[in-house]
Amino acid sequence: MLYPVILSGGSGQRLWPASRPSRPKPFIPLLGGRSTFDMAIERALSLPDAARPIVVAGHGHEAAIRAAAAATGTELVLLLEPDARDSAAAMAAAACWIVDRDPEGVALFLAADHCIPDLAAFRAVVARALPQALLGRIVTLGVTPTAPATGYGYIRPGEPLDEGLWRVASFVEKPSADRAEVLLAEGCLWNSGMFMVSAAALIGELDAQAPAVLAAARTAVDEAEVAGQVVRLGAAFSAAPKISIDYAVMETTRNAAVAAAPFAWSDLGSWSAVLESEARDADGNAASGAAVFADATNTLVRAGPGVTVVVVGASNLAVIVDEGVVMVCSLDNDASLKAAVERAQAISG
Repeated sequence: MLYPVILSGGSGQRLWPASRPSRPKPFIPLLGGRSTFDMAIERALSLPDAARPIVVAGHGHEAAIRAAAAATGTELVLLLEPDARDSAAAMAAAACWIVDRDPEGVALFLAADHCIPDLAAFRAVVARALPQALLGRIVTLGVTPTAPATGYGYIRPGEPLDEGLWRVASFVEKPSADRAEVLLAEGCLWNSGMFMVSAAALIGELDAQAPAVLAAARTAVDEAEVAGQVVRLGAAFSAAPKISIDYAVMETTRNAAVAAAPFAWSDLGSWSAVLESEARDADGNAASGAAVFADATNTLVRAGPGVTVVVVGASNLAVIVDEGVVMVCSLDNDASLKAAVERAQAISG
């Protein structure tokens, strides 16, 4: 059986002040009043004949996840981490939980903060990738690039395996602008961070390449406190090395494959990405809350309750007003926002 696993982590600092430690990125309404977590649940539920979604998240996010599930009447399995240890440990815990119940189960790891509008196209890629996962390969979904983006890692396809599927020749770190142009011309794909792999195969890879991660996750699952569908992983989880699945497994395994994913996709990692995904007016502006635009173009406004934002004669801005904080940022330079958040939080909390 296919088990959708939603990984819900990350601070979303480049979406501050809307995204904060107490209200992280997946749970804020970003597009049309919907959160990306809601979209991830919808994506998981759209898969035919799949098990109920599994969500891996920190203890502090339990209330937000329960509320989101209740609002849609969705039944989830919730694996709660005592400590954030990055994606390798989260995926290891989910794989151990799955294999205990279904030794032949296949996990589809999804992120809680992605936007994929075309569910039919998403399902088609999953169906095409599944046979390779059943053969023991770790299939990563490689999104077809629309531009030479520098904010994503890339995957270079190698030997063909099937239509739209290849062995992974290499992974490429986030490139410079010039390098991104070359990678695009070479037919490389964006590394989306979505994976499909049998739980048993992932456990085997972790045992060979990251045994400390697997040992901590295995013990944490064995010693978990289970109340219904809520699984509170044991304290051993905190002993797992803090490492991503890319570094722990993907960059060294011989079993990596990539499936071309020719659908619209964004990780909504910045305010510029949010603007690109929003419905915009004729001047390229988008607003949530009360906003007035005059001779303004390509500007995103998020105005909290009781606030009206007026933008006059400006272009290419994000203006975010949220719980007593005002942030104005050039969309050309929103990558620098992350560096400024710590200083701002020292003032505003």
